[in-house]
Amino acid sequence: MSLKAKLTSAVNNAFKAAGDLVETGTFSTKAVSGYDFSSGVTTSTSSSHTAKVIIYTKDKPANKPLSLKAVTKSGVNLSTYDTLTVSNVAYNITDTVDDGFAINLTVVRET
Repeated sequence: MSLKAKLTSAVNNAFKAAGDLVETGTFSTKAVSGYDFSSGVTTSTSSSHTAKVIIYTKDKPANKPLSLKAVTKSGVNLSTYDTLTVSNVAYNITDTVDDGFAINLTVVRET
């Protein structure tokens, strides 16, 4: 078994072992494609992707919104998404780091 296969298997096993810490998250984006000045209607398209995420750090600095650190499995290009929704709470994605096996995310709660 190659090293890459072993690391991918380890990430899969970690998500299985995390049990109820694993939550379903929806990555989404909305792109405005047009605006009709006469009617005031905005035309937009949305796209989304559902994935398992583990939230492992919550930080609430004074006078700042809630910030979370989360991890999901690699395999999705998250650069196209700007929002993560977990348990009906929307967070803005502020940073992602993909090492080829897992993606570490920093998200900030929308106000």
